[in-house]
Amino acid sequence: MTTWPKRFRGRDGCEYIIRPIRPNDVERMLDFLAHLSPETRYRRFHMPLPDPPREELLRRVGETVDVPPEKGVALVALVGDTIVGSARCMRAGCDAEAEAAVVVRDDYQGKGIGTQLLLELVAEARKHGVSTLYAYIQPDNQRILKLLRRAHLPTTTRLEGSALRVDVDIREAPSRG
Repeated sequence: MTTWPKRFRGRDGCEYIIRPIRPNDVERMLDFLAHLSPETRYRRFHMPLPDPPREELLRRVGETVDVPPEKGVALVALVGDTIVGSARCMRAGCDAEAEAAVVVRDDYQGKGIGTQLLLELVAEARKHGVSTLYAYIQPDNQRILKLLRRAHLPTTTRLEGSALRVDVDIREAPSRG
């Protein structure tokens, strides 16, 4: 049984909290997305969103806040009451594969938050019967490739069109909770 919230110390020595996203996180998530740089939003959503309108942000937040448990998992990392990172995985159907995404605010990158979010996401996804997480990334996205190396998860990659598909076999991943 997972006990939430989970606390951890980042590489900067600060304490962070990871917990499942809640329906009342909408405003915090809007603030989180507003604090992402245009490049980070592009890397996460695969489209330029330099200054997205509130309606577009609300739509994207709704996709994250309203994740039915049978479809996926959505987690947030916080410092105090401020969301600084988000991770989620969603199944397309009833199979054991789920598409995953992890994003951390630019001013909090490099502190271990993304790695911790990914490891917690892996643990929760396994509990829900997921055996493979996959993501489509830009081939030059070295940050996410470095994140996967740091997490010591078995990955395979292949080019699909202009994107790199990364598959992560989570069946043998260490349990975290």
